[in-house]
Amino acid sequence: MMVSMKKKITIPAFIFKPVYSEETTTQVYKRQDDIIEIEFPVFDKKEVLKTAESLSLKKRRAHDRNIDDVIEVINQLGALWSNPNYEYRKEALEILPITSGQSKVLCELEISNMLFLLNKKTIENQLFSELGGKQYLEDWIPKGNARIHAQPKGLVFHNLAGNAFLIGVLSLCYGLVTKNVNLLKLPHEEPYVPIKFCESIADIDKKIAKEIAALYWRGSRGDIFDELFSSGNVNCVLAWGGIESIEVIKKKAYHYGINVIDHGPKLSFSIISEDIFQDLNQMQDTAQKIAVDVAIWNQKACLSPRVIYIVEKPRKSAVFQVFKSNNIQINSQSSEFEAENNSIFNKFNQSQNISEFDGFDVATLMQRSIKSLKNEYSELSPLGFAKMLAEGLKNTDKTLPRMHLTQADGLDMAKKREYFFMNYGTNSSATIINPPKNKLDWTVVYLRDLPNMLEIDMCQDRFVIVTRISSVQDLIHSIRKERLQKYLQTISIYGSDDFVKNVAEEFSLLGAYRFPRIGEHNIQHIGMPWDGHYILQDMIKWVYIGYISQEHDESDEEQISLIKLSKSPNNTF
Repeated sequence: MMVSMKKKITIPAFIFKPVYSEETTTQVYKRQDDIIEIEFPVFDKKEVLKTAESLSLKKRRAHDRNIDDVIEVINQLGALWSNPNYEYRKEALEILPITSGQSKVLCELEISNMLFLLNKKTIENQLFSELGGKQYLEDWIPKGNARIHAQPKGLVFHNLAGNAFLIGVLSLCYGLVTKNVNLLKLPHEEPYVPIKFCESIADIDKKIAKEIAALYWRGSRGDIFDELFSSGNVNCVLAWGGIESIEVIKKKAYHYGINVIDHGPKLSFSIISEDIFQDLNQMQDTAQKIAVDVAIWNQKACLSPRVIYIVEKPRKSAVFQVFKSNNIQINSQSSEFEAENNSIFNKFNQSQNISEFDGFDVATLMQRSIKSLKNEYSELSPLGFAKMLAEGLKNTDKTLPRMHLTQADGLDMAKKREYFFMNYGTNSSATIINPPKNKLDWTVVYLRDLPNMLEIDMCQDRFVIVTRISSVQDLIHSIRKERLQKYLQTISIYGSDDFVKNVAEEFSLLGAYRFPRIGEHNIQHIGMPWDGHYILQDMIKWVYIGYISQEHDESDEEQISLIKLSKSPNNTF
């Protein structure tokens, strides 16, 4: 028997230690009979600025700490949260299914994936891949005729988003491993996890904990951002979240010369070659992998696929050509449509009056056309793939289920289904596939036409569109028309090596960054760039000392002399 949960949690801010304030705000989550209230403090401008100033004074201390000590703290943090009996983890797995809308097993999976990054070996590999090694954070390392060093930016301000509950942890660890001090602005939607991880760090190393602050203030308080950025204490901004909040922060930060690492809203999808239709088993396997990609994070993460584009080169249909003059429209997707066209074909085949049409054998053309139309509604077609994806989501719902829907979740899913039915279903331009008994846990829409920006934006909470494209260029044209280039991020691809490379080439020029295999949307390989750049690179600055030795070296002749340039009559320095 399921026991409902009704719980109120009061969490503090974290300013070197748990801190409360007079003003508070409450976020309420309700899923059927489960209710959780999270109350947390709201800070004003004076407290925020004081916190930033205090953190700024600790920059040198963070810089001087041995990088191995930092890595060990993060490694211990990962070990704590990997323990199923750890107090904070146990509480989190009670709360997160209700706050995130994901089942406990899905929350456990996502925590486990994230904890892989909080591992000594993983961290060292990432430092090696992005910076060349951890030693560059420690000392001046010889390189050519100079010594090079990776210095931390100083104080990093993390503007966190609430769409994925582990963003704050990941963002903070990036700041720690680059020897920065860190100020986290909590998201109203998900303040719980960042605070709990900060408290875990304090249990491991109180000195490092004193170089971290995590608190909440209202995003509408533009005056706080203005004075925070103009104070000279913030050296770098790592911004996650919606486009409006990030644009505001970028505008204010750039005004004061502060670098912004932008991780705003992104669009991800899949592209499948028509080669998929050659193998029914491969279609089913691919559909199942995409279903898992969709289920993780319930499509709320920037890397979650929203639309599945399947290349299907257009065929010239004799049916439409022959009957064009008779104004016969073929727009149904039902079996009646197929039966009707079989009947039409039979009548033509039996006709004694018309055996050729403009020099073509009508019967042969009709047979080819009917075969083409039949293929569209067989399993070896985009519509057939949509049905397999629906079956994949049905299977995935058993292993990685959603938590109970809120009333708002259910209403949103019902509205989206109604939209596609009213706009496309009534004229047979779409097929909407639901779970049994019209449950609202997931939806697959097979759309004959390419979706617009509004429709793509609807694809969240396990709502997926499958559609066909005549070519990759057709999709590129649609993306430009909808002005989606700046939102592109992850595109998984199925097809031959040449197809994959060609698609990656075209879409990377258009603006996309990641091209994983189908089924790997949620896997980020260590040492690979994110959103077109290396995050750790952005959180440090490279400095060097030149000319270590005064001895003459042949390589000196190859160096550009600024002294010579300065004496040039064309000098513009």
